[in-house]
Amino acid sequence: MSWSLLVRGGTVVDGTGAPPVVADVAVEGERIAAVGAGLRGEGVPTIDASDKLVAPGFIDIHSHSDFFLFDCPSAESKVRQGVTTEVVGMCGFSPAPLVPARRDALERVSDALGSRLRTRWTGFDEYLEHLGERPLAVNVVPFVGHGALRIATVGTENRTASAAELSRMQDLLRAALDAGAFGFSTGLVYPPGAYADTDELVALARSMAARSGLYFTHVRGEAQTLERAIEEAIEIGQRAGVGVEIAHLKAAGRENWPRFARAVELIDDARRRSCDVSADVYPYNAGSTMMIDMLPGWVLQGGVADLARRLHDPGVRMRLQVECRRSPDRWCSGGGIVAWNEIMIATCSDPRLAGMTIAELAAREKCSGADAMLDLLEREEGAVSMVRFNQSEQNVVQALEHPAVMIGSDSIALTAGSGPHPGCPHPRTYGTFPRVLGHYVRERKILGWEEAVHKMTGMTADRLGLSQRGFVRPGCFADLVVFDPVTVKDEATYHDPHRHPTGIPHVVVNGEVVVGEGEMRSRSPGRILSSRQRG
Repeated sequence: MSWSLLVRGGTVVDGTGAPPVVADVAVEGERIAAVGAGLRGEGVPTIDASDKLVAPGFIDIHSHSDFFLFDCPSAESKVRQGVTTEVVGMCGFSPAPLVPARRDALERVSDALGSRLRTRWTGFDEYLEHLGERPLAVNVVPFVGHGALRIATVGTENRTASAAELSRMQDLLRAALDAGAFGFSTGLVYPPGAYADTDELVALARSMAARSGLYFTHVRGEAQTLERAIEEAIEIGQRAGVGVEIAHLKAAGRENWPRFARAVELIDDARRRSCDVSADVYPYNAGSTMMIDMLPGWVLQGGVADLARRLHDPGVRMRLQVECRRSPDRWCSGGGIVAWNEIMIATCSDPRLAGMTIAELAAREKCSGADAMLDLLEREEGAVSMVRFNQSEQNVVQALEHPAVMIGSDSIALTAGSGPHPGCPHPRTYGTFPRVLGHYVRERKILGWEEAVHKMTGMTADRLGLSQRGFVRPGCFADLVVFDPVTVKDEATYHDPHRHPTGIPHVVVNGEVVVGEGEMRSRSPGRILSSRQRG
């Protein structure tokens, strides 16, 4: 046979959750042509997968790479983990739609995420056209962010949307779905999404129900309000008749860790009532987000444009101290109560601060932790990202084991190359998927190989309606990863995050080898996937 690629001698974990089987995988063009023993092809480029596992390419169900792919289309930090498809537009943030008069507000969101994206479009369709012109190494599944919809209609004000504004948001959502979006996401702890009430979200979700749009939500609180936030997410799905995906399932803040069991019970109860609800998790007990998440919502009214002015006001500083300070070294926010040594600066304009905790910054500046953080946010106009150590390892394991929970990185795609690279992004940027395989499968035996791969591939593909991806079977797109079960391991750490994993020598995207013998190749076979082409 004249295959275009042959993966020989591997043990196939096909993405369905079925036990692994020894088989060859033949590729013709973009598709898997055959799976079976003894496949041959004279002169065919061949990957020797002896003593390796062959799996579908990993689908990152939760990513923020849309703000980085324009500058980093090779997505090397993801591809070298085995990721072949990224789901973007999460937590209410997406680069479109926008209106020119409020372009600055959306670009400030990008700055706070650690990107410097400058937009050249207005509609969601134009955004996808621009992204599609980049030499993408991965496939992209787009969602539209509720925050972007609100900025384009209501603006950044803390108020209820008018009937006309809500109708306009529904029009923009439908236009995004027409352009190929798979649904919409919310970030209900971030402005301006936090200003929306439940009825607004139900109305938006209901307007996409006939299109099988998915409601993907960073719920309205992952700390002391976790249970109510989960209940709201389920209510929105039920009232609107849409599926619900709960982003990065967690209980934030040590005092809230016991709430996690009840949150899982709420999801299980809803599923027993035939509610279409699932979740994702990243395999770390620290999260990462914008440092403005340490502030109460009233400080952020009007958007981050006014933040520096407000933080310069002694009266505002005093009110923050009264509301949020729990002791000289502990601060209460939407992420629970954390100590200053549990908050690490990930990115800001001063690369010397990356990797430093707020406690260390306070010691250097000879001031309190609160003043150190607020001074930093004032200087940077809110454009600071952080790593926050506020979760329970036991809860992470419980989420990983849950049958309705998939794997998502909640991170960004970075080009690594030869380095050095600025900042200290969360190590999940480089290590999410190999960490599950190496730490939680091989070392701790929390999951089996087939179960872990299913949570990274077939389960996610089914959730998104991608029947031709996420599986190793004839007719599917040839997105494949070959990894060594003995050596696969995440190498990225919190203070040295720009390190690629080991034990993942080959990655194939749409039939093209983008990682070969452990080295990145100059290939751009990725494409933007469309909800119009589900199935």
